[in-house]
Parts: sequence; structure tokens; C-alpha cells
Amino acid sequence: MTENRFGLDMLSALDSRDSSIKVQNGESDFSRFYHMDVPFQLTLEYCNGPDPKDYVNIVTLSATKAVMYQESLLQKNNSYTKNAPHFHDFFEFVFVLEGNIIQKIEGKEYHYTAGSCCLINRNLRHMEYYHEKSRVLFIGLSPDMITELFDSAQNPLFPNEKEIYDSRLYHFISNDLKEPGIRAYLDFIPAYQNHLHAAHLHTVAEKMIHTLLHPEFGASHQIKGLLCTFLSYLSLPKYYHCTNVRLDTNSDFLLFSRITRLFEESDGRMSRTELEQCLHYSGDYLNRIVNKFTDMCLYDYGMSFCMKKAALLLTESDDSISAIAAALKFTNRTHFYSLFKEAYGVTPKEYRRSRS
Repeated sequence: MTENRFGLDMLSALDSRDSSIKVQNGESDFSRFYHMDVPFQLTLEYCNGPDPKDYVNIVTLSATKAVMYQESLLQKNNSYTKNAPHFHDFFEFVFVLEGNIIQKIEGKEYHYTAGSCCLINRNLRHMEYYHEKSRVLFIGLSPDMITELFDSAQNPLFPNEKEIYDSRLYHFISNDLKEPGIRAYLDFIPAYQNHLHAAHLHTVAEKMIHTLLHPEFGASHQIKGLLCTFLSYLSLPKYYHCTNVRLDTNSDFLLFSRITRLFEESDGRMSRTELEQCLHYSGDYLNRIVNKFTDMCLYDYGMSFCMKKAALLLTESDDSISAIAAALKFTNRTHFYSLFKEAYGVTPKEYRRSRS
């Protein structure tokens, strides 16, 4: 993304009216409450660097209001005390387009990198910290608005539209609508093969911004369609891994869950460097996390998924053992045999014979 995207050329329609989100108990050190008086609102925040004197540009857009203002990074990060996050009466998606942020939810800190996202439900206290150049998209949806979007799939033109009802995203929101105040949120990380995660959602966000700034006939339907595209994209396992995180779960376990999901998808063949790049933690730290929950090192934990996949292919396919080893990225057949025998106590050939 270039610096001009989401830049001043698109923001010429902004004015200085108040945002559609009203802050209640604004002086409170504990219970700031955000009320949204429109069906949805989109907020884009851009931090230009890590220095306290750097700035954060904030743009808020809804169907009726558009506002832009700027804060210093120091002012933004210190706008709340350590004990004063906010909560709200709407569902909020926080999507990191560039850089990374710290999301503090009910006193616990979680790391979100470019391409990752979280869904904060109603009445869950949270706040964001910036510590480097970042661009973050916030999408707020009222309960009525998100209900309307889901209800649109009740009588669809296309049968595939009903697949949203099988997603974790739908069940999480549906449960919160029935029982407000559930102490949990959804964590989304890009699937291993989803290399265009941020680029795709950049495009969706740009279209929403353009439609909000320059509405024409059909704009209401276009916005609802784009919001459905956003929800659908996050709900598909081939694009995103979704985890329901309960607030009694610590941040170490969430990171372990992310590692596990990436190993499951890649059959354990993600290198330490690839995990570092994807999760933005050092390999040593990732190794300590895995060891904490499994008593295994990072490499051995990855190999457990790889050998499980090898056993499955030996049982369910007619591929040669050499072809299976190559498919699992082994260049040394002897090494593959050694690891498999260590895991299952027999050679791959003996394992296949015993399962035939």
C-alpha cells in the first residue's frame, strides 16, 4: 500500500462535525463507555512512527458523519491510564493493515501483526497501544446491523450464502446477541497459504471508504455487500484461522494455539524463520512457549504434525514412500525413515503393511 492510499485525496469530503460514537463517563479511570448512534462506523488510524512526537491520524466515517483529527503518539497511548480501557455497546472488528499493535483486553496484552484481526464483543474492556508505524482499521457494527446482515442469508439467491451459519464467527456473535456480556473474543490469524490477506482487505476497506465519502444510488446495498464480503472472508478457514478466546485463557496459550494452527495447516513444515515472520516473535520465545505446553522443542513439535501427515498418507494413498517424503519436503529419505520410526516404532513400509 502506498502512502496515498487512504490519503488526503480520499478525505477531501471530511468535515469537523462530531463523531458518531459518543463517550460516556469520559473522565472515569475504569468505565469509559462508547455508544454508537449509527448502524455502523468505520475508523482508520495511521501511526507514522514509534517516537512519542510522531502522530496518529484518525478518520471516522459513517453514513451521516465524517471526521478527521490528529493526536501525538504520546497523547494517543496515554489517553487512558493503565486501568482505564473502554467498552462499548457494539461489535468491533480490529484489523491490522500494516505494522503491529498491542491489544489490551481486560488487563491482558495480546500482540496483533499485519493481516491479523480480532472481534471484540459488547461490554468487554479493551484498548490499543501503538509502538511502531502502523495502520489499523476498526469496523463497528450495531447489534441490529449485524443481525440484518446475517438475516439476509435466510432467503438467498445463492445456496452458498448460507455457509456463514456454519462459521465460528456467526456462532460467536449469535451467542452474544442471546446472552450479552460473554467474556470472550475472536482471534483471527491468516492461514499459512493466504499470502494476500492484507491486500484483499485493503481493497474491501478502500471500497467502503469511497462509498461512504461519495454515495450514489445503491450505496446502502453496496456497503452491506462489502460488509458481508468482509465477514465472509474472515469466516473461511482457507483464509483465516479463527479462535474463540475466553478471558480465563492467558496470552501464552493464545500464542501456542496460533503456532499449533499454523503447524496443522503446513503439516509441521513451517520453519522457525517463517514462524518468526508470521507471528512477529523470536524463535527462542516461540520455542519456550511450545516447551511450556508440550515439553517439546519447536522443531520436534512441528515434526509431530509432519509424521502424523506421513502416517495418514501411508494409510490412505497409494503414493510411494519416496513421493510421500518428497511431498513433506524431505530431501533425505534416510532422515525421513529415521524420524518416522522414532515416532511410530516401525519403518514407513512396515507401517503401511500393518494398515493395509
